[in-house]
Amino acid sequence: MGEIAMTVQETESKLNRYRQPSSSTEQEKQATADRLVKQAVDAWLEDAPDGVRIKYVPKGSYTNNTNVRQDSDVDIAVVRTDFHYFDADDLNLDHRPVGSPTTYPLEGILFRNSLASSIKAHFGDNCDTTGSTAIQLRENGGHVSADIVPAFTFRKYYYDAVGSISYHVGEKVFKTDGTSVVNYPDQQLENGRTKNVITGGRYKHMVRILKNAENDLVLAGKINELPSYFMECLIYCVPNDRFNHEGNTPLRDDLIACIAYIYDQTTSPNAPAANWLEPNEIKSLFGSGQKWTIEQAHDLAFKVWVLFDLGEEE
Repeated sequence: MGEIAMTVQETESKLNRYRQPSSSTEQEKQATADRLVKQAVDAWLEDAPDGVRIKYVPKGSYTNNTNVRQDSDVDIAVVRTDFHYFDADDLNLDHRPVGSPTTYPLEGILFRNSLASSIKAHFGDNCDTTGSTAIQLRENGGHVSADIVPAFTFRKYYYDAVGSISYHVGEKVFKTDGTSVVNYPDQQLENGRTKNVITGGRYKHMVRILKNAENDLVLAGKINELPSYFMECLIYCVPNDRFNHEGNTPLRDDLIACIAYIYDQTTSPNAPAANWLEPNEIKSLFGSGQKWTIEQAHDLAFKVWVLFDLGEEE
């Protein structure tokens, strides 16, 4: 328990501040970062090999409108669309597609290396290419920081409900450490919007509140920093009937219901949360290769409960 406990109404007031999206000034700086990134990538594209085609895909909190104030970076995927990678392991051998014999320019990590070199030359010291995944445009007074993620179109094949072959469309990212990761931002965006409508906007309110709470706990030395996306995932896995409380403290009551559910479902590695999916409803939330664990989710829920004195009533 904190040294000075908040009253119920003080907690509600604080949560009301924490639920707010980025300020208009921050949104302008986000838009500036977005524009600068696209200009730099367009410059690279002018000298790229013939046939290379890309599209820009805003990702994460920026496009999902779950950024919090004073923590409003931009994530942009630069996605190759002239060919795709695929995973057909879930299909029978005789149903699996055959890869193209064509060799494409700048396959795999070569795409990132070429793009990183060009963007570094464009921005100079304001660009950091040392990360294993993103190329970062550092924040300054005119724009927020931006993570630029080179990626390729990806297909995950599966059998649908009637046994026909179908596929999920995602993005495959090659990392400098030799590994790769697949994301499904389009499905994440659509599912998040749907949940937000069903919960009357409370879903994104709770995501921002949990992100702010995580920031507070990190600053206080209570936990190690967790990926922002993890907060979105945890709130997404809370059933819709835990939202939309009424009365004098609706945000506090929603938060109690959400945090209690996360805490109860993450009591051990084999707890029900082991079956949770990311908001894209394709990838396992606690599968291999993730940057977080069930134990961290459980600890976070407990410490958020204590942070806001959720177990006490006036």
